[in-house]
Amino acid sequence: MRLCRACALVFVLASKPVWADDSPDRQRNFFVMAGRITSSDMADSLGVVTSGYEKNYVMGGGFQNLTWRSNLVQIGYEVGAVLRKGDRDTTEIWAGILSRFRGLRVSRHMTITPSIIFGLSHVDGIQNGREAELADEYQGDPSLLFYLSPELELSHADRDWSVFWRLHHRSGGGKTLGNMRGATNANAVGLRFRF
Repeated sequence: MRLCRACALVFVLASKPVWADDSPDRQRNFFVMAGRITSSDMADSLGVVTSGYEKNYVMGGGFQNLTWRSNLVQIGYEVGAVLRKGDRDTTEIWAGILSRFRGLRVSRHMTITPSIIFGLSHVDGIQNGREAELADEYQGDPSLLFYLSPELELSHADRDWSVFWRLHHRSGGGKTLGNMRGATNANAVGLRFRF
């Protein structure tokens, strides 16, 4: 429900004249990120401060390429990989479609840009914590699941780099994949370099 409200806000703000002018240049980027896996579902994990956390972490990075644009959105793809550190170390890779919305100017030079990535995520092992508990509960296999990642990026008009927060989310989509309803969520922060 919170995600729906956030999406509605994005579309309402689209009619306001505070949107930043995105340059068509530098549509490719590399990024690095790190974060902590939550013990909560996706909705509760959006509360970065109030969410419960496990002793499991993610660290890694990826690549984005924006290949199509309109006045309000740019579409492209993202690929990435993270090492999932904790009681049991595992590796995750993902690929998905990226939708990057037009940035909201918060000052003369600073812009906040929302994005969402939807695709598939593969892990080479089950991590102890919520993921293992849900796999036991549903008798599921979380090795291949859907990837969904809402993101907010803060960028400066005169810089090739920016910082971002994202919710790194894996789910079976109501038992569509792996007989899993949920899996893992991580609140992550990162650094992005455009070229």
